[in-house]
Amino acid sequence: MGEGIRRALLLAVAGFALSACGIVSAPFGGNQPLTPHPAYKIGAPYTVRGTTYYPHVDYAYDQTGLASWYGAGFQGQYTANGEIFDVNELTAAHTTLPLPSIVEVINLQNNRALRIRVNDRGPFARGRIIDLTRRAAQLLGFAQTGTALVRVRVLREPSLIAAAAAERGIVDNGEDAGTAVAAYQPPAPRHFFVSSPRYHVQAGPVATEEDAARLRDQMIGSGYRDAQVVID
Repeated sequence: MGEGIRRALLLAVAGFALSACGIVSAPFGGNQPLTPHPAYKIGAPYTVRGTTYYPHVDYAYDQTGLASWYGAGFQGQYTANGEIFDVNELTAAHTTLPLPSIVEVINLQNNRALRIRVNDRGPFARGRIIDLTRRAAQLLGFAQTGTALVRVRVLREPSLIAAAAAERGIVDNGEDAGTAVAAYQPPAPRHFFVSSPRYHVQAGPVATEEDAARLRDQMIGSGYRDAQVVID
């Protein structure tokens, strides 16, 4: 059983209160520094707090939900795939993605985006899809609030690079995961018009393609038989 899962199970039994990330730290290993042994891991299904999780490869993963963060209580402890947790690194925990995976996390409340290495299991609080380190939460702008609405998507090629390195016991983020923070630019809105090349009449804009289709049909019914939808 991975260290991340073992921590969550022990804490559930102990009845500790929840922290911002849904798990509370417990002492492991005393003051002795641990030796990292990074590995590639998917893992068998496991159950935490009555919910069963099914780890699997999913390079098409693209989800929106709440992000939280976990911090100093786990500093220096093993992650679920044998790396060492550091609050100042840009890493994350996820319940089912392969370890490691490289994901892009976009804070939908301020459009900040960050590439992050997933190397641990969690969060186990209902409604949350990813747990980040304190540093990642700071860079994404929600360390003070504790949670944020985010979009998380797997980056296939960097994840393959990171997985291949982990199988050799090496930490490789794959194309500099965690080094760049940028403003996410949502797609520019498209405007729909209906025009007739014979009479050079243009109507619009309207908000959706469906509205444009209805307007085109109206123009055709009015005698503009060459009317067609034009996207600008």
